[in-house]
Amino acid sequence: MVGSASGQQTASLVWRGETFPIAVSRGDFSVGDVARSLGLTVSRDTTTGTLTIATKTGRQLLAGPGTVQVPVEQKAVEVSKPVRSVAGVLYAPADFFEKALFPLAGVTGAWDPAARVWAIATAGRPAVQPGAPVTVDVAVVHVDPTTQVVLRESTTARFEPRLVESGLQIHWTDRKVVPPFAERRFEDPLVAAVRFEGDTATVVFRDPKLTAHAYPLTDPDRIVVEVARVVESPPIEPAAPPPPPVPALTIVIDPGHGGAETGAVGPDGLQEKDVTLQIARRLAAAIPRVISSRVVLTRDSDSAISLDDRTSLANHERAGLFLSLHANSSRAVGAHGSETYYLSLDTSDRVSQDIARRENVAPAAAPGSPEANPDLDFILWDLAQSAHITESSRLAEAIQTQLNVVSRTDNRGIKQAPFRVLAGATMPAVLVEVGFISHPEEEKQLRSATFQESVAVAIAKAVGEFFTRRQLATTPAVGLAVTPPPAPSPGATPSPVR
Repeated sequence: MVGSASGQQTASLVWRGETFPIAVSRGDFSVGDVARSLGLTVSRDTTTGTLTIATKTGRQLLAGPGTVQVPVEQKAVEVSKPVRSVAGVLYAPADFFEKALFPLAGVTGAWDPAARVWAIATAGRPAVQPGAPVTVDVAVVHVDPTTQVVLRESTTARFEPRLVESGLQIHWTDRKVVPPFAERRFEDPLVAAVRFEGDTATVVFRDPKLTAHAYPLTDPDRIVVEVARVVESPPIEPAAPPPPPVPALTIVIDPGHGGAETGAVGPDGLQEKDVTLQIARRLAAAIPRVISSRVVLTRDSDSAISLDDRTSLANHERAGLFLSLHANSSRAVGAHGSETYYLSLDTSDRVSQDIARRENVAPAAAPGSPEANPDLDFILWDLAQSAHITESSRLAEAIQTQLNVVSRTDNRGIKQAPFRVLAGATMPAVLVEVGFISHPEEEKQLRSATFQESVAVAIAKAVGEFFTRRQLATTPAVGLAVTPPPAPSPGATPSPVR
């Protein structure tokens, strides 16, 4: 990633209700991390190490190693000390951002050294310190066929919506709430009441058959809960439209375990099979936003599927990529972060060997099934994957780079292990351990919809980068003639790639 690094020291940047990790070195902050968190474009001159940071409207600034006078548009802004380069990553003092980068982005920022947090606000509006209570006002408006419940906030705050039996709940996750009342009833055809309890507001439905969804808006900050009746459309039989074109690329996502195979279980009872399915569903929605593709899940319910059948499905679908999702477990105190593996008969280390042995445990064969030789099967299937080892390692590296940012860990590196679920895949294939479910804090994160979404977005971004780099590597240079390989003669069988 251009201009960013994962270091042992990190800070956070809070912007529009989201929290972003920022690398820190000797009190200075990663220029690339801050710029990307604000939605700016960052490009790097590999010769000089200079970063060009630009807005969507074309405004830009330049910063390189040793910069004290920062060129912003047509003027130079002086900062307290030079910009530094550490392992190819630029770090700058706080006033670099306050004087140059934040004004370029049209925001202001307040640094809280005790909490190690940058609180960002739109220019002209005060930055609210992280953790400050949020005051909420309520308005209910019915415009047939829906009712909108508007929760006006004194500042942007993160929240999680959840449908419950009585209605829809909004839970604020990063701030205490100052409610306007404990409960208020409304003469509305759809909403009976709005109730506050702790940091949760409940929009109470008048009819249990209603449904609702929530979304945030800004200027001013507010959460809108839209309540509506569930409309059952009458059956219609129009002329069948032509089927949409099927994307050339198919990606298979494999949520690990399922059914009686719970996988690892966290200290608070969270099961690996549930986490992997939830993240897989989010990843299936995220990938097509990055690259045109058709996404197939090996399971979309709590069902048991054998390890071999998972890979067989990917081969049957002629997939271009196979991603197997798991959650790690360790007896080592403090083990945390993500790890990405690709197939090998050998292992990177003893820990990788233990993880592969645990994940390779398969359900017992059905009575009467022929006995298989797992070692022989694995060696034969490993030959099928050998043609894709290089691309699998590149995919693993791209995914691990993105997940390091999400997990806020040092680069754990990509690893190799004999995972049976990867054997036999006739396409690039990796296994991703998204986090340690055995770690109490990571178990809480893995249960969070926000963290699950960040993991899905990170993996989807890595998949997009993988295919972009593959395309660049296979695109012939301008002016060079490319001779296609001769077609095989009739009846000939191409030699296997080794």
